[in-house]
Amino acid sequence: MDLFKLTKKQTGYFFIGAYLLTFLIGWLTYHFIQPMLNHVLMSTFIANLVMTVAIYVFSSATKNASMYDPYWSVIPPVIIVWWIIISNVQINATLILLLIGILLWAIRLTYNWWKNWTGFKEQDWRYDLIKERTRGYYFLSNFGAIHLIPTLVVYLQLINAYEVIIQAADVNLLIVIGFLLMVFAAVIQFIADKQMYAYRQERKDKNTCIDRGLWRYSRHPNYLGELSLWIGVYLFYLGSYQRLDFNIVYPIVMIALFLFVSIPMMEKKLISRPCYEDYQKQVSMLFPYRKKNIED
Repeated sequence: MDLFKLTKKQTGYFFIGAYLLTFLIGWLTYHFIQPMLNHVLMSTFIANLVMTVAIYVFSSATKNASMYDPYWSVIPPVIIVWWIIISNVQINATLILLLIGILLWAIRLTYNWWKNWTGFKEQDWRYDLIKERTRGYYFLSNFGAIHLIPTLVVYLQLINAYEVIIQAADVNLLIVIGFLLMVFAAVIQFIADKQMYAYRQERKDKNTCIDRGLWRYSRHPNYLGELSLWIGVYLFYLGSYQRLDFNIVYPIVMIALFLFVSIPMMEKKLISRPCYEDYQKQVSMLFPYRKKNIED
């Protein structure tokens, strides 16, 4: 099969088949491991790692690390639904709000990935950069940096979701704020994606910088939405247990990933554009606000 010649619809079927097989492998792994460990979080973690390895195999076979990209958004709702099913808890408003918030984010992010998917002939530019830098060791950096680290960071966030599920606390103010923050995350990402897509369709020069909509006030509104989602999940945890403990570290790890890896990598790429240095001086990195020297 020549993957480069597949239509977008055909690659969609390929992804669905690959991911369904991956989920089946994960399900079998969980049922094999759980009787021995008798620990839901650890068994799910191992199953998650095995699924990551499966996606890595697909990535290696297709020579395209972007096979992993949907995993970031698809696996959280799958795991959360699985935990709700096996936990035998009574479904209440808190769990419904948590699931709605995750689904809104997951559907939006997966849809945006698919909308921008161009086929197996191209992969995310960041993966190309990692490949260029690591050369003969790319098989290791591909698995570690592109597949494993994101899986670990996302799973840390899901631990808070699991704690919310088993507690099944009544809705309170913190949980409502967490839900609203999750909805805000999906909405701001949807708007930012739509504005960026329209800009890319209209621009005539790729060296220009977007200066419209949310992007006029934040250089990375989509990343702001991503962080808001996981902070929202943590607020569900905080509202459920009413205590400040070690679990606050999990969203901090996600924030660190974006502040010290994702955003710097993106900005290093964009700084080559003549306009971007001025854009940095005029527009906030994350939180939307107008700087004084922005001209109306």
